Amino acid sequence: MPEQSKEWLNETTLRVMTYKSGSFTFSLNLDIDRLQGTIDRVNDAQKRFNKMPGLPQIIDQMQEKILASSIYSTNTIEGGEFSPEETAQILKIDPAKIQNSAEKRLTNLKQAIDWINQHKHTTLTPNQGKCISLDDILTLHRLVSQDIDEKSNPPAQFRNNQPTQKTIVGDAEHGGIYRPPKCLADIEYLMFAWLEWLNAPVIMQQAVLIRASLAHYYFELIHPFWDGNGRTGRLIEMLILEQSGYHFSSSAVWKYYQENIHQYFALFNQCRKLAEKKEDVAHQGFVSFMIEGMFKTIDLLHDQGDDLIRFLLYKNALNDARKNKRLSERQIQLIELYMAEAIIVSPTELYKRPIVQILFKGKTERTYYRDIEGIVKAGFLNELEGKLYYPFI
Repeated sequence: MPEQSKEWLNETTLRVMTYKSGSFTFSLNLDIDRLQGTIDRVNDAQKRFNKMPGLPQIIDQMQEKILASSIYSTNTIEGGEFSPEETAQILKIDPAKIQNSAEKRLTNLKQAIDWINQHKHTTLTPNQGKCISLDDILTLHRLVSQDIDEKSNPPAQFRNNQPTQKTIVGDAEHGGIYRPPKCLADIEYLMFAWLEWLNAPVIMQQAVLIRASLAHYYFELIHPFWDGNGRTGRLIEMLILEQSGYHFSSSAVWKYYQENIHQYFALFNQCRKLAEKKEDVAHQGFVSFMIEGMFKTIDLLHDQGDDLIRFLLYKNALNDARKNKRLSERQIQLIELYMAEAIIVSPTELYKRPIVQILFKGKTERTYYRDIEGIVKAGFLNELEGKLYYPFI
């Protein structure tokens, strides 16, 4: 049986020989110059996003929305069947009251994200990574796997496949089947080697986007746990990004992965096969995919933030109109009806609704249309082709 050994071939490449799983090589394998333009765009967008007004109403609403979206996405990647709306509702339940394992997976993910947020850095440092430890990895897997009725997946314990046990990753549709290391001694050795490479000075000085992406990629190749590797791998990526100030985008990017799930899975296999052929830029596809996803994600976050700011300004203006009696209470209630239902209807269609009939009981139809005219003139409802709509649909 070969002895375990490690050798740094150069300052960015660590080759590892295991007992039973052959050799592994941790390396960049990238054309960084080709990536740099997109990296710069991501960092510029993140810097601008981090400077968004830190109003509690904006932060709280964005945090709640992104949390539910991120958890829905990462859970769906692993086969979860809850809808985005069901996910959001389950996350509002006290985890102590949840017994169902499928629901527990969602609240476990929330607790893991909460733990990561304790380590976040508010200032963007795109080329200054921070070390991660084996304890960080075990903590994340423990949080993901806790209190779930899966005896075959003990939290924070690495696999040790017996001769009859198989661990198979992937399928033919996404580039083929991959069999990760099975021997506990090999998995432990590879995990320590992976962390040694990831925390090496030159790797720490790489763009954090590159380091986070490759941390995710190599973790999935080792596939150290019985279950939860996908969720844990994305959380590791999130931890590295949050440590360097990629706030919100660090988990929001999971939506991009879920929406492009076939490419996401296929690139793991594609890059693995290119690395086996010793291609110089074997990892370019996966890293480029992640960085492009980050750019598109942050762009969407900017839009969401801008919409929330406009919404707050709208509500302040509405409150001011109520306070200064520029609009009647009936008019305010009509506007709030549009806001609550996000409807687009003509004044005639709206007038037929029972709730509007109650609101205008004892008033003439002319009064109703005069109220509508005043609302539109004040700019609180927009009109298009005879229909009215709340401006933030």
